[in-house]
Amino acid sequence: MERSQHKVLNRLQRVMRALLPHEEDFFELFSLAADKAVTAAKCFHDLMNNYQRLEVAREDIHEIEHSADQIVHDTVRRLNNTFVTPVHFDRGDIHRLAEYIDDIIDKIQDTIDGFCYFEIAKPTEHAREMSERLLNATKLLQENISELPRIQPSDHRYCREINTLEKEGDTAHKKALGELFAQEPDVREVIKWKEIYEFIDEAMDRCEDAANLIEAVVTKNA
Repeated sequence: MERSQHKVLNRLQRVMRALLPHEEDFFELFSLAADKAVTAAKCFHDLMNNYQRLEVAREDIHEIEHSADQIVHDTVRRLNNTFVTPVHFDRGDIHRLAEYIDDIIDKIQDTIDGFCYFEIAKPTEHAREMSERLLNATKLLQENISELPRIQPSDHRYCREINTLEKEGDTAHKKALGELFAQEPDVREVIKWKEIYEFIDEAMDRCEDAANLIEAVVTKNA
């Protein structure tokens, strides 16, 4: 009799778990994605200081981008299968944050692919400096996301620091373009480098977008 009751109870618990809302661990997925963004930015930064690794870096960034896409797919799948989202985050917030982080990696991949497709002989000092700012921004974003479950609405330091890096990046981008148009006589080189600089700038913009989204979500739910 007791064994029969135990089986019925177990069956009932399984049914209840299936029916009741449950919360997926989206913070874990955000952290995994942010880790990939840092890895991608480091791959790019290392390439700018060791350019003979171009083909290896290209293989590495494609592998990183593929694994990051899997994280996005997993995020969307879990989002479609859950009733409850984390505190502060609604479905749109989760989807946008996942996309912003994925876009960072996509733009880094576009940059490294550009060096290959355009047959760039060597990186410029501007590209090196921009790669360092981008790496620092992804590290700050990674820290910001790791603090998400505990972050306070009054804590704006991550967003502020990433915004500062983005503004410095904008200035560096404009300076790089100014020197490119003024000093490069080959129009083909101008077109190539203009596109590469824009890829890097767009990656930095996505870091800022992600930080701003996190700040807005935390603040509006204070």
